[in-house]
Amino acid sequence: MLRISDVIELAMVSRKTIYNAINSGRLKYQLVTVDNRQVRMFAEEDVFDAFPRASRTLTHEQEVVALREEVASLKFALAELQKAVNAMDPDSDYEMKAVKGKPKSSR
Repeated sequence: MLRISDVIELAMVSRKTIYNAINSGRLKYQLVTVDNRQVRMFAEEDVFDAFPRASRTLTHEQEVVALREEVASLKFALAELQKAVNAMDPDSDYEMKAVKGKPKSSR
């Protein structure tokens, strides 16, 4: 079962498009209780029925674009985390850095 965020990623459509598909009856869902809240969950087959283009595989170029967007998003998130760390302890010398290479395994 998929959450709305999973459907957005899988179908490559906006949240508004998903809600429009739900409201029109094109996208079926089940209400599931998670942490005492009702959450809409979707079967993968129903997503492919509602958004047939989602079942196509990505071209290499589309995959590269998607990965670049994800990297940009992660860089932004890292910068925001660094700001939060600096705001909590402005006198600190903490700096978050990307890890290059393989992490060493401890044996």
